[in-house]
Amino acid sequence: MERSRVGLVEPHGQARGPLHDAPCGANIPPTGPLKYSRPRQGGDGGVDGETCRNVRQVLREAEEALQQAGVVSARAEAEWLVAEACGLSRTELFLADSLPEPEILRRIDHWVLSRLTGEPLQHLIGYTDFCGHRLEVSRDVLIPRPETEALVDEARNYLEALTRRGIAPRVLDLGTGSGNIATSLSLAIPSCVVVAVELSWNALRTARANLRRHQLGSRVLLIQADWTQGLLRKPAFDLVISNPPYVPTSHVHGLPREVGHEPCLSLDGGCDGMAFHRRLIADAPALLRRDGVLCMECAESQAEALCQLASRQSWVREVTIVNDLAGRPRGLWVAS
Repeated sequence: MERSRVGLVEPHGQARGPLHDAPCGANIPPTGPLKYSRPRQGGDGGVDGETCRNVRQVLREAEEALQQAGVVSARAEAEWLVAEACGLSRTELFLADSLPEPEILRRIDHWVLSRLTGEPLQHLIGYTDFCGHRLEVSRDVLIPRPETEALVDEARNYLEALTRRGIAPRVLDLGTGSGNIATSLSLAIPSCVVVAVELSWNALRTARANLRRHQLGSRVLLIQADWTQGLLRKPAFDLVISNPPYVPTSHVHGLPREVGHEPCLSLDGGCDGMAFHRRLIADAPALLRRDGVLCMECAESQAEALCQLASRQSWVREVTIVNDLAGRPRGLWVAS
């Protein structure tokens, strides 16, 4: 199969229609009327009747609107939205006292209104930071979270140890989404080769954009496939890492509004949220080299059950629960 500049393999496997890539909140009813409005005045007050507002006024209005809507980090989010719309850094924002162009004001107003409906901040500005790197995000991928950074840190330490032994590590990232794990590990360990698998063709476009942004096209192979389909030929990887869907199906539509804007494909983990973890544990022996490691994220409530399940497998040598930055159990480190 022909590869693109970033190693993108032509799609194969089961086709997925629009339903599978739809945001989970597609059927969630609106929560009520919006309460954000900006001051206006007629006559000479501004272009098209808009009030002349400087950056600080705009920032204050945005913060107040987000705060009234119950946004926890209202100040920080207002700064992100206004700074991005004005083309400023958050530091430059505090020094600015100019009057934004009407087009910029309209963009800010639109973003604030969208945020009040639950649209995630990262979708509005188009990016997020993960492991110290800026990554593009879209409505087709799960927004990278800080909890996943703990798994990446563990993986990086393990891969660094392999490189000190003269091994060029091979990594399989299952369900790559935005490519955040593949990108972070490739940047941290230049000698490693990463294969990143994703079912959603739309998500792969976002992953490809991030690989191009960080000039990693020659070192990361993107494959469109249904999980491990076509990969179970011979053990080839030192590390299999995944942030699989782990929300129980019955809980998906009860998630916060912000999460409802993310794709169900990235969230729904089956009846108990552990369907993909079981599949990973079952497939790992056919994927891992000798002394290889399976690393996977999970919910805090799932860690102990998954630890017991993995410990019963004949191929498993050791199982360790990985805590996130807040000290909560959020992942498993399964050594063969």
